Parts: sequence; structure tokens; C-alpha cells
Amino acid sequence: MQEVYGEFEKRDTVVIAVSQEDTDLKSHSRFLKYFKGKPPFDIVADLNRKATQKYRRTAAYLIDKKGVVRQVFPMLIHHRADWQAILGEIDRL
Repeated sequence: MQEVYGEFEKRDTVVIAVSQEDTDLKSHSRFLKYFKGKPPFDIVADLNRKATQKYRRTAAYLIDKKGVVRQVFPMLIHHRADWQAILGEIDRL
């Protein structure tokens, strides 16, 4: 995602990553240290999945400006979403 983030920015698209594995802010802080510097997009912690229970754990959601989920892209540990496909969907919208 970090390599193609500029393409999302060109399309006026906000990217928010949600870390659902963290159980406290200390573990979330350790997770953020894996990034070299500050990532270009926001990474928020949903401690114990309190806010995102209805969403899949391993997916990217394309949500329009009205809050409507337009597309769900599976993201497995060894198979990340095709960022070009997501960018294509954004262009289509």
C-alpha cells in the first residue's frame, strides 16, 4: 500500500488502516514501530474489535463519501488486494 499510496491521493481518496489485533495502546504502539517513519495514511487501533465487529478481519473496503460500502476486496495474509483493481473501482465511481 505504501508504494501506491500516491495514486490514491491523486484520486482524492482517504485511506485508513484499522489494526484489529491490538488489545491495548501499548501493543498498537509496538505495531506502529514496524513502519519506517510515519506511514502516509492513518492507522487506527480498534482495541478488541469493539467498533469493527461487523466487518471482515482481512478485507479492504471501498466506502463512498456518503458512507456506502461499494466494494469489498479480500486481503489474506499471503495475498493482498490488487491495489490496481481498487484504483480502477475508484475511477469507475
